[in-house]
Amino acid sequence: MLLLSGLGWSAVHSFIQALVPLGIFVVLPIIVVRLIMRNRQHEVDKRAEIMLKAIENGSELDTELFTDTSRKRTVKDKLLGYLTVAMVTGLIGLLAIVAEVIIFTKANIWTEDPAPVLLCLIVSGAVLAVGIAFLIVYFTGKKTFAKELKALDEQEQ
Repeated sequence: MLLLSGLGWSAVHSFIQALVPLGIFVVLPIIVVRLIMRNRQHEVDKRAEIMLKAIENGSELDTELFTDTSRKRTVKDKLLGYLTVAMVTGLIGLLAIVAEVIIFTKANIWTEDPAPVLLCLIVSGAVLAVGIAFLIVYFTGKKTFAKELKALDEQEQ
């Protein structure tokens, strides 16, 4: 690499190094979303094709084939999702703050340059705040949807 640096290859090398994170964080999610959307469109096309064939043959249409097969999320499922997100983000934020305080104290970085330390603590605090916010949403949702939750529990029994 040292031999090629005089020929302008270091700029090409740094450009390629910049492309790797862009590919991972930008292009990969776009490709995943595109594949999911294409799969859904394919399902709709297949259903339409089956319906057209049935109409052409004059046979009876099965309405179950055209209903949405995805499972509807209940209030209980949504609240448990909020609780899960609250626990995960809250724990990550809390552990990050504790780890940063321990690491920064051991390395004595507080006195050298406090800006990166404060930035790390602010980001970790924001993650912790998101966890607390989801926990608040869980408890207020539990109070708000108490009747629906009671009805769901009675249905399950």
